[in-house]
Amino acid sequence: MDNDSDAPSETGHSAPMPKHIPFPEIPCSSELLNELIMFLFILFGAGMQFLHIYRTVWWIPESHTNHTINYYLIEPYLVIFTIIILSRRLLYCLMNKCLDTFYNDRQLRSYKLVAKYVFSAVLLLILALCIVKVYTRQNYLSLFLLMYPLVVYSLIFGFQVEPFFRTSCEVEGSYLNGLPMHCCSSSPVTIRDEVESLKNDFNNRFKQVIFTSVVNAYYGGFVPCFYAQNFIHYNVLWASQHIIFIWLGGFTMCTVFCFPAKYSDILHRSALHLGLWCRLDGRSGANPQPSIWSKTSAWSNASIVRYTGELYKSLGPVTTALPGNTSHYRFFKLFNNPSAIYMALSCMQVFLVLFQILILWFAIEWHHVLSLSFLALTNHFTLFKILRDYLITKKVYAAESSISEKMNAHYN
Repeated sequence: MDNDSDAPSETGHSAPMPKHIPFPEIPCSSELLNELIMFLFILFGAGMQFLHIYRTVWWIPESHTNHTINYYLIEPYLVIFTIIILSRRLLYCLMNKCLDTFYNDRQLRSYKLVAKYVFSAVLLLILALCIVKVYTRQNYLSLFLLMYPLVVYSLIFGFQVEPFFRTSCEVEGSYLNGLPMHCCSSSPVTIRDEVESLKNDFNNRFKQVIFTSVVNAYYGGFVPCFYAQNFIHYNVLWASQHIIFIWLGGFTMCTVFCFPAKYSDILHRSALHLGLWCRLDGRSGANPQPSIWSKTSAWSNASIVRYTGELYKSLGPVTTALPGNTSHYRFFKLFNNPSAIYMALSCMQVFLVLFQILILWFAIEWHHVLSLSFLALTNHFTLFKILRDYLITKKVYAAESSISEKMNAHYN
């Protein structure tokens, strides 16, 4: 068990710092494997969408084709553009892996920087060539829709290159093996600074989850439908359903990649050090004489302080948060017990898998059976990882809560 310092703060207020249970080692996939799985999922999802649109009736005896898909109707440069966009992170990860293998630490940073910009230039050149080729056969609206996610990216991330090529990017702070580090400090100022850094990292990862899942569904599901020629008739309802399934499957998969249980435990530990202030009714005479809140004090459970004319009561083993700060309030509520997050994700994933199996039961066309079988099978893999994280975090935090209650009873 990791023991934090119980030393009193600068103003003399003493509070027992939280005790953290060592988190079990859970096997985690490498970044390269994660990007490979994500790429294969979206690539096959896009392939199934093209199958829904350009399928043939090759099994009929009177049919004049032996091909499953009418390949000649598909815009080849659109396919190249889609594959390049969907594989950009896998290719970038492979490039960095090769650099890690052939160069030492002294040379690595400069080589990676040069390789990143060279890779960016080559990628943009290929995409521009594809856009020009597509534009010669399409209109301005088609060109805009093809580039629209890139415009959205610039609005969300600015002109940063790294988030475009990596799902998880480090923000300012201390990191180890790609995860932010938690410092079990007894200094309230240090704790609040750490919470701010972790909050920025979480927000950055969450933006990546939303952007990645939407872009993958956009290029893997919507773009093939939009660029289908007018004389092609396909089941619009089924194609729309396929887009939603790609988005939901990509969202949960990317969430598991960006927020593993080990990551949520880091935020959980910081949330325990942060604590929570609950506003009280200042007009009530039942409240004891409050203390004046100090930014350098760590307050024990049930402490009452006055801040900007309002009364606040501390909740949690120790409270170092800023009273009335909504950001600190949300951080504690969200990560005080991260198992609730994994429970919600598990319920969402179970519903998704069961719904796909139900539709598969009533599917009669071969391409519907093929696409649903692929999506359901892939989502089973994600469901396993989410359920594993939920069961582990639930057991660990239940034991931690029991120990914390015993310590608070002994301290009081």
